[in-house]
Amino acid sequence: LSDSLNDADDDGICDGVDSCLNDAENDSDGDLLCTIVDSCPQDALNDADSDALCADVDECAHDTENDWDSDDTCADNDPCPHDAANDFDSDGICGDVDSCAEDPSNDADSDEICFPDDICEYDAEHDADSDEICGDVDSCPYDAGNDIDSDAVCQNVDSCHLDAWNDADSDTICGNLDVCSLDAENDVDGDGICGDVDSCEYDSLNDVDSDTICGDEDSCATDALNDADGDGICDSADSCLGDGLNDADGDGICDGADSCLGDALNDGDGDGVCDGVDSCMGDALNDADGDGVCDGVDSCLSDSLNDADDDGICDGVDSCLNDAENDSDGDLLCTIVDSCPQDALNDADSDALCADVDECAHDTENDWDSDDTCADNDPCPHDAANDFDSDGICGDV
Repeated sequence: LSDSLNDADDDGICDGVDSCLNDAENDSDGDLLCTIVDSCPQDALNDADSDALCADVDECAHDTENDWDSDDTCADNDPCPHDAANDFDSDGICGDVDSCAEDPSNDADSDEICFPDDICEYDAEHDADSDEICGDVDSCPYDAGNDIDSDAVCQNVDSCHLDAWNDADSDTICGNLDVCSLDAENDVDGDGICGDVDSCEYDSLNDVDSDTICGDEDSCATDALNDADGDGICDSADSCLGDGLNDADGDGICDGADSCLGDALNDGDGDGVCDGVDSCMGDALNDADGDGVCDGVDSCLSDSLNDADDDGICDGVDSCLNDAENDSDGDLLCTIVDSCPQDALNDADSDALCADVDECAHDTENDWDSDDTCADNDPCPHDAANDFDSDGICGDV
């Protein structure tokens, strides 16, 4: 009614009130665009993603790239629109920008090899010792033997990798090579017994005399009795066993049995007096007469006075004691009491002149007339001319 055009597009809406004349579908998608002018008559958003595909034919109406990664998930719902695996390793990094798309740790050891290609994903050196144990779980990452001696020290830092005690004796020789692994001096005495078990480590004969004293400390290494008497001489070489003084005087008699200690000659003359104190050595009788002269050199044995006057006659038989000349003139008067010791007649003429000095021993007047003829031979003792006239009468008478 009142509409001369009626409903030209036969949409059931009179043209007078039809907002989309000549458009039977009118604005079917409700985008306020009539179908005849709507590029996407069934797409209210009119190709919202601008991919030239209307939503009614666009599987990903809001995805310009239309599920670029072909994972059947449109970009508007796809956390990783360019990663078909959608962050396969679940590391929060999409595969298209993930350097290690299948490695959730993203090359944890920074060796530029991603898991699963990296057999040791946490070991940048890839099992450096080639023991098939990755470094991150290998107790000894640089020791293929993995501490073969079980000393808790890996070979690469173990000075003795085959010695669990690590050179226990500190002799710079490892125990597996050290014949004496607990002996720093390595059998110093060369007896084939290591010091740690050698009862005498510095004695190659190992107490050969069995006196419980090792040779290096035993002053008598081959003598079990050692130096019993403490004289500094081992018993095996001690000529005076049990005698600390030995034979001090060197007389061949041990001091313990030497009657003359300190006297090498002992009692040479057998007089019971040791030579050291014997005033008459070599003289068994000594000085029997007590005159201070040993009998061996005493010219007057048993005569204590000897020959005091040195006249060659022992006092015991000397008729003139203390008189060296004895009775030199044979007048039976000893010189010391003889007024004329050289005059046997003892001043026979009583002129007070002994014959040895009296020119006229028998002339009391001693050649009174001075005629050089003593009275006992002068016929005229008072006549110097001696009867000059030869009348038989001396001149003085």
